[in-house]
Amino acid sequence: MIVSCNECDKRAIFAQKENKRSFRIKNSSKKYINEVRVDGCLIKSGKKCDWLYEIECQSTNEIFYVELKGKDLNHALEQILETINYCNRVHNHNSCKKRAYIVLSRYPKEDSSIQKKKKELNKRGIKLKIATNVHEEVI
Repeated sequence: MIVSCNECDKRAIFAQKENKRSFRIKNSSKKYINEVRVDGCLIKSGKKCDWLYEIECQSTNEIFYVELKGKDLNHALEQILETINYCNRVHNHNSCKKRAYIVLSRYPKEDSSIQKKKKELNKRGIKLKIATNVHEEVI
């Protein structure tokens, strides 16, 4: 469990909002969830996503990586991948199931670099969900 830039509890709703984009976790199973501010706290420089959530704080078995973005899907994917690499290296997240969430203001046309990054996530067994403006995940 990451113990800095975090808050671990089992509240019903975890929510983040940035520039009209929002991500919510509806915690109907009442699991302990560790909410970690990545951008500007856990990781201070380089590419990084905004938030991560360790599901079941003490015995983390699944992690959600979240990026709230304007319209640059390619950059958002880079931020997610860099954060995953950092957490695997520094916080021993290698064996955890991972999900990546990107919430954009609009979904851009995909080019080959976007498709390549999506394939890399898929090859590593990381589920990716991309939403426009709002996403809610129920656990």
